[in-house]
Amino acid sequence: MNNQFSLTATLAQTGILRYTPAGIPVLDVVLKHESWQMENGESCLVRFELPARIIGKEASQWQHRENTLVEVSGFLAPKSQRYPRPILRIQNIQEYKG
Repeated sequence: MNNQFSLTATLAQTGILRYTPAGIPVLDVVLKHESWQMENGESCLVRFELPARIIGKEASQWQHRENTLVEVSGFLAPKSQRYPRPILRIQNIQEYKG
């Protein structure tokens, strides 16, 4: 089954860097996206915010990078066992260069 997601967005919010019991850094962020898309032959303005999480060494590099335009890719997963709403688990993130 396929569960791959990619997006260009602004890093709108960054949380506080925390660590798992195993010492792995985790950073919760909010991505803000706005673009024009074609749907049924018509232009459609798409705006949304998406919660996301960076796990691993890249988490500390993005902690204070709010308002940075980024390209991200990863997969959708439940926020936790108690909260089944999906968030983007970011596997790759880089500053968008245009």
